[in-house]
Amino acid sequence: MKLDLTELLQAIGNEADIEKIEKVSFPEDNLILTKPVKTKLHLINTGTSVLATGELETETELECSRCLKKYNIPLVVKIEDEFASEPPEQTTKNIELKETDFVYPIDPDNTIDLTEVVRQNLLIRLPTKPLCKQDCSGLKN
Repeated sequence: MKLDLTELLQAIGNEADIEKIEKVSFPEDNLILTKPVKTKLHLINTGTSVLATGELETETELECSRCLKKYNIPLVVKIEDEFASEPPEQTTKNIELKETDFVYPIDPDNTIDLTEVVRQNLLIRLPTKPLCKQDCSGLKN
């Protein structure tokens, strides 16, 4: 899910609205998307970074934690993320995280890859104990 920011990066204060629909899935994270991800973003060049605010919309398949039945739920996620040409250095030492540690990179060709942004934002919105319905009675003998 790459976006070209070349035009946006021409001047501080430039803004752009982007809509993109792309089919992705993250089976390694048990995040099976049954519909393409519809991404609506408002991008602002702040001079030191690009701020992206907007919304992701898709549908995912879950397994009920009581009866193990598979079912689909819609996911609508508000996002606010930052991209910079020079993100903070990565280290393997135990350090205290700062807000700047959560900045995504802008690639040298002025593109950003939204795949990780989509993955992380969708994963944190999944229910910890998914239920196919509130009154699910669980497995039956």
